[in-house]
Amino acid sequence: MAENESDETDRTAGARHKIRVSAARNRGRHNTGKGEYFPRVVTWTTVGTFIPGVALIAAGRKKLGGLILGLFIAGLIVLGAFVLMTGPMKFALSMAASPDTLLFLAIALGIGLAVWAAIIIVSYLVLRIPRQFTAGQRVLGGILVVSLVVIVGLPTGVASYYSMTQRSLLLNVFQAPDSAGSKQALDKEDPWKDKKRVNVFLMGRDDGAGRTGVRPDTLIVASIDTRSGETTLFSVPRNLAFPHFPKDSSLAKHFPQGFTGYGSAESLINAVWTWSSENPDLVDAPKGQETGLYATMQAVSGSLDLDIDYYATVNLKGFEDVVDAIGGVKIDVERRIPIGGGTNMKTGGKNAVTGYIEPGDQKLNGKTALWYVRSREGSDNYDRMCRQQRMIKTVLGQVQPASLATAFPRLAGSASKNIETDIPQQDLQAFVGLALKAQDAGVVSAQINNDVTSTVNPDYDELHKWVKKKLGEEPKKPKSSEESAGSGKESGNDSDKEPNDEASGESDQPASEETEQAKKGESEPTESAPEPGEETADGKCYPRGYNPNEAATP
Repeated sequence: MAENESDETDRTAGARHKIRVSAARNRGRHNTGKGEYFPRVVTWTTVGTFIPGVALIAAGRKKLGGLILGLFIAGLIVLGAFVLMTGPMKFALSMAASPDTLLFLAIALGIGLAVWAAIIIVSYLVLRIPRQFTAGQRVLGGILVVSLVVIVGLPTGVASYYSMTQRSLLLNVFQAPDSAGSKQALDKEDPWKDKKRVNVFLMGRDDGAGRTGVRPDTLIVASIDTRSGETTLFSVPRNLAFPHFPKDSSLAKHFPQGFTGYGSAESLINAVWTWSSENPDLVDAPKGQETGLYATMQAVSGSLDLDIDYYATVNLKGFEDVVDAIGGVKIDVERRIPIGGGTNMKTGGKNAVTGYIEPGDQKLNGKTALWYVRSREGSDNYDRMCRQQRMIKTVLGQVQPASLATAFPRLAGSASKNIETDIPQQDLQAFVGLALKAQDAGVVSAQINNDVTSTVNPDYDELHKWVKKKLGEEPKKPKSSEESAGSGKESGNDSDKEPNDEASGESDQPASEETEQAKKGESEPTESAPEPGEETADGKCYPRGYNPNEAATP
């Protein structure tokens, strides 16, 4: 009996030994216990990357992990509450419009990235300290940690870079609060409380590499209703003669009957820049502002009887860059638009036409879009102004935040060199809000042409009344039959001679040619182009006398 019990005990001990040996062998098949914990380390390190602190809690470091997780959640709650209280759009604008805030954001993102990367690395090390990994798993673990740091670091680094780029844009383009001639800051709570309308002078500058001096190429005033956002774009012809200046200005005292600096034939509004640059002592421009720009802005203000509140100018390269930055602009081209052409003022000969923008649906890049708005061959100033306004409205309607974000660094660099404005940095938030209103409310075109007043011998009293009517500040009176019949009597008297085009070798078509077009337009009115310089019902622009129903010839 005793022997049987002893044998049974031996068999039991032997079985247990076999089990231990078998388990050891099984562990050997799995690297003798090494690496069994590896999937768990990978999982918790990954989770802890996106929810900081969780991995440390899983590794047994509950106090440290809990503190990091608590701070992370608290930060999200505070940020979310602040965004909800201020509004997502207002929050974003307040961040993007302050150089100091952008600098703080860039630094905070850099520090945050360093802390976040440290948490990822520490979490991985703490999770694997009591475990043994194979050589291959250690390599994979290192690759995992580096990959997670890169995943976190790329968007954070890009955000920091964009913050510094935006800050550079603000500092280089928009006016600093303490700069010479800086404007008084608007009220932050209600920036437009004392302003029914804001008038912004927009000018395309014909300057840059290979060009001498500055020529105002496009003169537009955007008059914006600050309550509704409704915007009227007033296009001023470059050949508007004898422009007036605001009362009590130094230029008005020097030219009480209008600008006559170059005699009766060439005293046009686009010549004011050159004259004022030659006679700066008579202009009395504010400190820090270009004499030519200030005088031109004064001429536009006095001629339209509108107070100019702010200005923004862009040169040819800047315009090209904006169009290219948004990926081009889609537009239904109304007719063949010549590339090149015009009269060379130095030789008197015709410049060669090197190509055409073909009619129909087109996607124009920066270069072709520039020719669309500037081409003069076979055209007139009013058709050209119409195309300029059409392009502005088309670009505004097609701007997409995603395309702008992709091209933002390049666009910001171009803007720093090619755009100038006196809009203060501290008022950017108010202006962006106003721009969003204007985009929703729509834009109305208003071209000053010979049907408004003769550009050769303007009646500025009538022009001022017309501007007020366009802004709804004066009741419109129905035209009498005599007025309707005589509304176009001045149309053939326009002259497009532009002295400032001499330096670039360009000019509009000869006055006699436009006169013939004017006569043709009066005798053969077309249904598609009821007014010169006005968009048709389908939003297209044609020169006076052009019949879109007839086949166009090059």
